[in-house]
Amino acid sequence: MPPPRKSAWLSPRTRRRMAHAKENGSYTAAARGGRKAVEHDGDAVQAGPDRLTPRLNSSPGDEDGAETGRARQHQMPPASVMTRLILIMVWRKLIRNPNTYSSLIGLTWSLVAFRWHVSMPTMVEKSISILSDAGLGMAMFSLGLFMALQPSIIACGNSAAVASMAVRFLAGPAVTAAASAAVGLRGTLLKVAIVQAALPQGIVPFVFAKEYNVHPEILSTAVIFGMLIALPITLAYYALLGLVH
Repeated sequence: MPPPRKSAWLSPRTRRRMAHAKENGSYTAAARGGRKAVEHDGDAVQAGPDRLTPRLNSSPGDEDGAETGRARQHQMPPASVMTRLILIMVWRKLIRNPNTYSSLIGLTWSLVAFRWHVSMPTMVEKSISILSDAGLGMAMFSLGLFMALQPSIIACGNSAAVASMAVRFLAGPAVTAAASAAVGLRGTLLKVAIVQAALPQGIVPFVFAKEYNVHPEILSTAVIFGMLIALPITLAYYALLGLVH
C-alpha cells in the first residue's frame, strides 16, 4: 500500500494558508514539537509530529512592501530623468557628426571674415567647394540607393506620405507666416518668406535620419515627392500671395 501523501497530513485551513504563502513568496512551517525537514512539492517546510503550523517569512505589511518594491523596479524613471538622458544622448551623437562641427567652423569663419575682412586663400576655397559639391552628390546617391532597396516607391505608406506632404507644404508655410508676422515682417518680405517655406524638403534631413535610423523612409518619400510637386505648389502660393495687398 503506498504511503499517504505528505499533503494529507495538513488540515484544509493549513493547506490554504500555505498556498497563499507560496503565491506571495517563500514560506516556512514551524512545528510545536520536535522538527524535521520535509520536502513538499519542491518547497522546504518544517513539520512536527503532532501538528503542522505554517509561518510566513514576512508579515502582511512586509509582503505589501516587497510587492511595492518589485513594482518599483519595473517602473520607468521620471519624465525629467528620461528627457535629460535623451538630450545628453542626442547631444553626443550630434557633436560627433561631421556635419555639425563643420557647420560651426564655417559659421565661425564667415563671422570672422565679415568682421575683419579676411579672405580665404583661393586653393582652400576651391577645395572646400569641390568637397561640398561631392557631398551633395553622395547624399543624392545615398537617397537613390535607399529608395531602390525599398519594396515600394512609397516606402512609408500612403497615409504617412500624405501627412508628410501636408506638414511640409501646408503647416510649414503657415508657421512661417505666423512667425514672420510676429517679428514684424510685412509686405514683400513676408511673401518671400512664405514662398521659401513652400519649397521642397532638403536632402540634409534625410542624411541625419538615415544616420540615426529615425524614420528614413518618411524623409526619403518627402524628398522625392516633394521635388515632384514643389513647382506647382510654389506657383500656387506665388499667385495667391500676389492677390493679397
